[in-house]
This record gives sequence, C-alpha cells and structure tokens, in this order.
Amino acid sequence: MLHIVLCDDDATFTADLAQRIEALPAFSPRSMRVRCLTDPAALLADEEPCDLLLLDIDLGQCNGIEVARTLRRTRPDTVLIFVTNYKEYAPEGYEVNAFRYLAKGELDGKLEAYFEDALAVCCARRQTVELVCGGEPVAVPLPALMYIESRGRDRHLHLQEGPRSHLVTHTTLTQLEELLRDQGFLRLHKSYLVNMAYLDTLQSTGARLTDGTALPVSTRSYRVSKQRFLAWKGRQVC
Repeated sequence: MLHIVLCDDDATFTADLAQRIEALPAFSPRSMRVRCLTDPAALLADEEPCDLLLLDIDLGQCNGIEVARTLRRTRPDTVLIFVTNYKEYAPEGYEVNAFRYLAKGELDGKLEAYFEDALAVCCARRQTVELVCGGEPVAVPLPALMYIESRGRDRHLHLQEGPRSHLVTHTTLTQLEELLRDQGFLRLHKSYLVNMAYLDTLQSTGARLTDGTALPVSTRSYRVSKQRFLAWKGRQVC
C-alpha cells in the first residue's frame, strides 16, 4: 500500500485535491490510500506511513518549510511536493529535498505529470537489498537503512527504529559500496557508508545525520564526497 498524505489548512481545497488525485489514471484504489490533514501539528505527530506528501507552505500561523524541516528528521525518504502559491520559497525547499513545486493555479496542467513522477520515485525508494545477516538471508529495506559501520570482520547496519534496527553482515564494505552506490549511498570514510537521505550536514571535520548521529569523514576524499552529495541533492529537486 502506498500512502499519500495531503496537508493544507484549507479543508475545502484539501478535499478537492484528494478528489483530483483519486481521479488520475495513475491512481489505484487497490494499492494507494489518500489521507487529508488540515493541522500541521497532526502531521508531525502522525505515526501512519507517509510515502508521498503534498504540503502547503502557507499553513496559517505555521510555515510549511519549517514543518518540512521537522518532518525530515523522522521521514527523510518521504517524497515531498509543495502545493502552493509561493514559489519564491524554492531555495529553502532545496534544503528539505522538495521534489516539486506545484502552483495551486496550475493543478489542471501539471498535477497528473507531477503525480506520475512522484510515484516513480516512491517505488524506487521502496527497494530492498538481500544480505546474509546472522546466517540467514534478510531483505533489508534501503529507505530505512541509515548507515553502515565496519568493525573488524563485521559490518553493522543501522536502520530506523523498528523490529530490526540493527543487523550484522560479513559482506565487505567495498562490496556494499558497489551494491548501493546507485541507491544514494556515499562512502564517507574507510569504515562508514551512509544513506544520503539521512545526511544532514557534511563538512571536512565530520558529518551529522538527521537524527543527530555524528560520523567521521575522510579528509582525503572529502571534496569528492561533497561533490557527490551536492549532486545527489540537486537530483532530488529536478
């Protein structure tokens, strides 16, 4: 099931947008669910899955950019489309990995194409990789995999909180790097491979993830790592 969330303080607009989405050719009621929220506080407190979020910027007393910043700490893989009349916020949207900006007056001409593009990204982000962990094959969900740490003969997989938030494999970090290079993972250090969706800041002195975890950075490869990270961020908003 793919979970689509709409958040706008205008309940009438949100209901209309939901009807528009459910009428699109790419929408499937069997595999997709749309939920409408009018309170940004409810969005931030919501524990339901959110694969695709269509969020207004003008949320009354709240700013949608700030809401998105807070949301990214726990949902870095959510595909975000700002549905708004304030495109001048685009530079700030870059900081929260906004996928698209959709003007409310352009729904008729652009909603269908933007929705199809977003669905493609959602499907890609739901990928898994099968690794042998603890002597058994495990389908590791890549969107939940925050980073991989090499310790001696073992590679420790750190995932978001859940039933399996820590896995151990003997697969080498070099092998994992080759396997995950095209999935948004970056080799920061000889002992660390990180999912760039969780990478908040990257400096020559170290990196910090969205949950506050600090990781070391190789000074020798810092410039290349920084270029790859910036290029990846740029692709998220194209």
